[in-house]
Amino acid sequence: MDNIQFGAFIAQLRKEQGLTQKELADRLNVTDKAVSKWETGKGFPDLKLLEPLAQALGVSLVELMQGKRQETDTLTVAEADAAVSQALGQSERATARRYLHLFRWFLTGGGVLSLLWLFTTFFSSVWTELYEKFFLSSIGGADGPTVIVTATHTLNPVETFLALGVPLALLVLFTVLAVKVWRLEKKLK
Repeated sequence: MDNIQFGAFIAQLRKEQGLTQKELADRLNVTDKAVSKWETGKGFPDLKLLEPLAQALGVSLVELMQGKRQETDTLTVAEADAAVSQALGQSERATARRYLHLFRWFLTGGGVLSLLWLFTTFFSSVWTELYEKFFLSSIGGADGPTVIVTATHTLNPVETFLALGVPLALLVLFTVLAVKVWRLEKKLK
């Protein structure tokens, strides 16, 4: 149902009850401008107000939400089952989306930490090489350059894998999982 149909139904019921917009607004503790917006389709009441609005207008909540009076006072079993199933499905999807959203942020955080680990490992080795090449070799006095002998340590393959491969693998894993969770989250909307 759209806001215009909903608003027209509210206006019709209000007039049937012999109420002004101000009187209806006073019963609901809202302004008459709010009631006017509802009736013109420019606004919709807060969900907390739907039940008191239905009571004030003398209709059931179902009639108010459908925008028309029901011929029967009760719902069939099939209609009740459909309404309950729809409500439960929406609630389950909303809960799943919240958890997936939280999990996606966890994966994104893991990816950022992996990226930082990769950059610090890579740039610390590059910075050490540059520092040794440009700054340590230029030390000298008035009588000539001073020779500095330094011991260098090269990483063996296992150390290289641990230093660069693990954070890179974690970064790829976190990124792929975050994208998959994001797609699943979009499907649940």
